[in-house]
Amino acid sequence: MPWSIIRETLASPAGSFAFVFGLLCFSGWLIHYVTKKTTSINTEHSTLKDSTKKIESFIDELRKDMAYIKGTIELKNDLAQSHSPVSLTQKGKEVCDEIGAEEIVANNWSKIKNTLNNEVHNKNAYDIQQYCIETAAVEPEKFFNNTDLEKIKLFAFKKGKSFQYFSMVFAIIIRDKFFAEKGIDTNDVDKHDPRKS
Repeated sequence: MPWSIIRETLASPAGSFAFVFGLLCFSGWLIHYVTKKTTSINTEHSTLKDSTKKIESFIDELRKDMAYIKGTIELKNDLAQSHSPVSLTQKGKEVCDEIGAEEIVANNWSKIKNTLNNEVHNKNAYDIQQYCIETAAVEPEKFFNNTDLEKIKLFAFKKGKSFQYFSMVFAIIIRDKFFAEKGIDTNDVDKHDPRKS
């Protein structure tokens, strides 16, 4: 019975126009609704992606900061003199020889120099020193190839110390070598130290 009514309505001139018009209106509304929802979902997804990237970046920075804090605690050791500009103690020089720090830095110098040139361009002596200390302790892979990095870690393990304990030795060697190439006096560190201004 309902099909016969639909057939009759469609067969009549007014009925077929009304039905087709209604179908077109419904289709238009459906397309609008689906497009709106898809756009909304895509926008939400895009916003969510951006938020996720920001959170990941924040977590990465937090990880670096925590590693640096841990490293800073470890750095207050007997391998480097604490006064500014920092320098190696006698024990630090002995460790430097034992681990072959000068050779490791020389082996990786082009990588180290490129990192310093790209990441601390137009910085003062204090900023360069801080970058060397932080990077050697927190992101040493920016300075050293995997083989040398493993060598340093193994040395630290055998000595029963953390990697960060020995990173200051490398930071000072890198800083001094970079300063020498750039014609920067080590004493310039104090001129730009914000704690001394």
